[in-house]
Amino acid sequence: MKIFIRLFIFLLIAAALAYGYIWYKNKQIIDEAFTSLRTFTSASYDSTFVSADGKSVTRGIKLTFPGTSTDATIEEIQVGTGNLIDSFKFIRSIESGMWAEDPNTLVFKIKNFQFPLTSDLDSTSAFASPSESDLLTEMQLAGCNNKSSVSISDLNEMGYSQISLDLDTSINIDPNLNQAKFTIYASARDYGSYQIEFLLDNFTQNSFASKLKNVTMVLNNDGYVNRLNEYCADLVGISKEEYQQRHMDYLQHVLYNQSIYLSQEFYTQYAEYVENPRSIKISSYPDNSMDPFQLMSMSPQLMLSSLNMSVTINDHEIRQLFGARPNPEDLPALDEPVKVVDDSIETVQGLTLQDTDPSQLGEYINYQAYFDYRGKSYKGTIESVEGSVARINTQVSAGNYLQMPFRISEIRNLQVRREYQAD
Repeated sequence: MKIFIRLFIFLLIAAALAYGYIWYKNKQIIDEAFTSLRTFTSASYDSTFVSADGKSVTRGIKLTFPGTSTDATIEEIQVGTGNLIDSFKFIRSIESGMWAEDPNTLVFKIKNFQFPLTSDLDSTSAFASPSESDLLTEMQLAGCNNKSSVSISDLNEMGYSQISLDLDTSINIDPNLNQAKFTIYASARDYGSYQIEFLLDNFTQNSFASKLKNVTMVLNNDGYVNRLNEYCADLVGISKEEYQQRHMDYLQHVLYNQSIYLSQEFYTQYAEYVENPRSIKISSYPDNSMDPFQLMSMSPQLMLSSLNMSVTINDHEIRQLFGARPNPEDLPALDEPVKVVDDSIETVQGLTLQDTDPSQLGEYINYQAYFDYRGKSYKGTIESVEGSVARINTQVSAGNYLQMPFRISEIRNLQVRREYQAD
């Protein structure tokens, strides 16, 4: 009996020493990290400790974004493994450089990361709008007044004054199957949330031979898409409902220019999402596991084909994602007219709906006009102006147009979607 008591006491002492060692090393690592941060910007924290399950927990973090006066706060950061023993081995492996002791589970969590969206963030390289947009951004902003990115000032105009973010990431390694599962979950309150999971085959630590086996991404909208559509509609000068159709038209051109030809089923379901955005789920199960680095050199069309993607929009799975290549003349007509200036073609972009004197109709050939005439409302494209008559290709029903003559003196409440001209 005494042997068991002594053994129990020995184990308690060993556990206490191990915990004390982990606590000490954790404090040392956190202090060194914040000392390094302070060489770039102001940074501090209130407390740090090691939890019973072996995670390093740091609370009350405050830092200033370099080059700005904007402060960010983080309620809590957690980094660690699944238990104290693995954490002890992990710290020892860092010190010794023997990475064979790496744990099979690693987690990283950020709780309540908050930072205000101030104007000085736009001037820093980390938050400045990129010079070139990626495909997903082009798709998201298709038809939005020729915008290529969403800046901090745009977010302010949309009613966002700060970002509050929770982040939860984990890596789980199965050494028997040589597989690693990565999970990323982020929730940004009224912006929405997303979750990404991907599985790697042939995974060995310190190896770049891993292959992508599958990946799933789920986007849940909690208001951002609606705000963006309303904001873009205001920029263009049309109603939200009209902008939704405009966005669909421009999206088809964006995808066509990237040689991506999607099915009518996709466009029908996506149009419903634009009206009532809830969720988009994208899953990929490549026929053969792929090298993740291969994706970086692929064209968007080849990438989509190689990934063998499945898309679910608002809980509706798209059975046929791809369609035939459309004829260019079958693409929707866009409302950015083309003018001939000095024998060179200039595309007029950034158009907004503006009150216009009917006598100026001749200056806006090929522009879209909204007006009242003899007690009825019309909209259409200005085709020509001859003397006192304007010929306008007028919409008579959904998708049907008829070129009609209108006496200019009888046109009332004329608005033309055109570039802004200061008075």
